[in-house]
Amino acid sequence: MLSQTSAGLYTILTIEREVLVSTFSTVVWWFVGLCLALALVVPSGYSLGAAGLLLLSLAVPLLGAYRLGSEEKQLIATLAGYFVLMALLIYLDGWHYRELDRPLRFMLAVPVLLLLLRCSGPRGALWLGSILGACGAFAFAVYDRVILDEPRAEGLHNAVMFGNIAMLLGLINAAAMLYFLSQRRYLGLACAVLGFVSGVMASLFSGTRGGWLVLPCLLLFLGWQGRELLGKRGIVLAAFVVIAGAVAILNSSTLGVAERLSLAAAGVQDYWAGKADVSVGGRLEMWKVNLQFFLSSPIVGVGEYQGLALKNTLAAAGLMSAVDAQYTHAHNEYVDALGLRGLVGFAALLAVYLVPLRLFCAKLAHYKDNWAVRSYALAGAVVPLCFMIFALTQSMFSHNSGVMLYVFPVVFFWAAVRLEEAKARECVTSS
Repeated sequence: MLSQTSAGLYTILTIEREVLVSTFSTVVWWFVGLCLALALVVPSGYSLGAAGLLLLSLAVPLLGAYRLGSEEKQLIATLAGYFVLMALLIYLDGWHYRELDRPLRFMLAVPVLLLLLRCSGPRGALWLGSILGACGAFAFAVYDRVILDEPRAEGLHNAVMFGNIAMLLGLINAAAMLYFLSQRRYLGLACAVLGFVSGVMASLFSGTRGGWLVLPCLLLFLGWQGRELLGKRGIVLAAFVVIAGAVAILNSSTLGVAERLSLAAAGVQDYWAGKADVSVGGRLEMWKVNLQFFLSSPIVGVGEYQGLALKNTLAAAGLMSAVDAQYTHAHNEYVDALGLRGLVGFAALLAVYLVPLRLFCAKLAHYKDNWAVRSYALAGAVVPLCFMIFALTQSMFSHNSGVMLYVFPVVFFWAAVRLEEAKARECVTSS
């Protein structure tokens, strides 16, 4: 009798624990969706969901053991290694420890990854969050351009960061479109299309030309990865829609895209003619100065603070614009890393881009037909690909929003991939 009572109590406690874990996992993944949904619509919205996840990660020891695979170890080592190297370079630059804030966020993503890998909650929150985030960005863009009559939409950020992040959210929705299409969930597909268009339009309203480079490159990547799902007719239809959309965009006086592109071309011509403008010419001038910094200190660079002092000296001597000398970065992530952090910083930057990209692409190559896994891997690959192109004209990691909306989405989509893999293995085993 006593043994039966104990067995019954054990069963009840087990069930209650499973219910608690399931509820907890659901809460965790809704916080994940919140990170994307609030990214551009509330002050520091990109940090709110992440802060909640960090607090929830304190419960990791209570969720049971999890054996990390070699891929997780590579990702964790990359994130942790980036922080350690940046801390070393900050020390060499005079130990301005407040500059640890942004690199530390790469490290803080690790406990969130460990949390998500243990929580098999509703991964669809990622798609919902990206849809709401992109639509919210578009609402801000319309308000800035139409209601306030501002020349460039910027929401709660500067125009460049706003436009780039909106484009990122839009392209994550493009991956969501393929997911919903594969599942024949047409309401979800319609919402993802809305999110894609909203993100792209918000970026166009921002006038952020550098971010526009991403659109054709990523659409080709997504189209190639989804070619078997779309079929020949789908590819032709998608190509027609993209071309028609591009023609409409270029001919829209409201968006002013053609005008912005013409100004960029004129800026390059003026620079080579010796007349540097504030935007394009200023960027090219900063790139040249940073490359000179790299040549003077190729291993660890000159450092951010030492670089500012050197630029002020050049400006005082009339060798550089005083306006350009005030910038702490060169509006190019690669040139910035080379000049301020040398080959050490440049290698760390490439690792942070290429290791996650390689991991996601490996999943794309392995899962040809399983779109439950493939779609999350595709969205995950979109993140480093976007940032690698954004980096050509903006130092995204010099901004809190850039760091948060790189490292945390990478972690989110990787966890989603691994959970979907586990689900697929369970289905095979049970069958």
